[in-house]
Amino acid sequence: MVTKNDIQKKTLSIRISTNGFCFCSYTPTKPDSLRYFTYNPDIDLSLAANIENAFASCPLTKDGEISEIKAIIESEEYTCVPAEFDNSDDYNRFFSYCFPKSSDVEIVSNKLNAYGCTMLFPVEHSVYETLQQYGKVTLYTPASILMSYLAYKPIEKEQYMLAYLYNDIAFTVSIKNGKIGLANIFKREEKDNILFYLLSIWKEQGMSQTKDFLYLCGDKSIEDLSVAAGRFIKNIKRINPNELFSPSLLNRIEGIPFDLQALILCE
Repeated sequence: MVTKNDIQKKTLSIRISTNGFCFCSYTPTKPDSLRYFTYNPDIDLSLAANIENAFASCPLTKDGEISEIKAIIESEEYTCVPAEFDNSDDYNRFFSYCFPKSSDVEIVSNKLNAYGCTMLFPVEHSVYETLQQYGKVTLYTPASILMSYLAYKPIEKEQYMLAYLYNDIAFTVSIKNGKIGLANIFKREEKDNILFYLLSIWKEQGMSQTKDFLYLCGDKSIEDLSVAAGRFIKNIKRINPNELFSPSLLNRIEGIPFDLQALILCE
């Protein structure tokens, strides 16, 4: 049960990517408490070294009231384990079957109770160990956050697909008859390739070009994807990040990645 003390605690939420870091601090009982900071990593340094530099330079990390840290690690790899086979002793074995080339990583799990599965994803050992020195840190991947968002704030359609584009990744998840059909993540390349992958999944999942819906969220590139996909799919809608928080707050703070906003909302 969530207590009054829990919702009064200030949480530091971070999005970590080789393209940049985002920091948010937020107290649920104080809607105007959201503070935002971005950090551009040094491409000549390791990701772990950049994390240390980011923490050192971010004013939000110096707030003594922070009680918990949550971090999204941008990753192109994940796999899901059905709840009936969920055993932490088997996580490394499960993951190595799917991604045999992964090495020097810590396998992290996110339980998706709404879908009856646990998502596994890799975090570099050096990154994992670096984050642990800052206290209690819970790790997530964009895929698990977006699926949690759909469970927390369901879209009222029986069949649809959600596509999330941000930095170098594209994540798609299809919902069929109210249940997860297929979830996939891949590295973004040319916009025509993204459209090809999206339409291939759309067709494979048996989605209708005229009846079912495609929802888009992410960075500005979804504008081009919306136009391109509109030639093939009739019903396309964008999820507006401004719906997650009060308009007065977002009028002052712009550019917060959708999955980071969803993390603050859902977790």
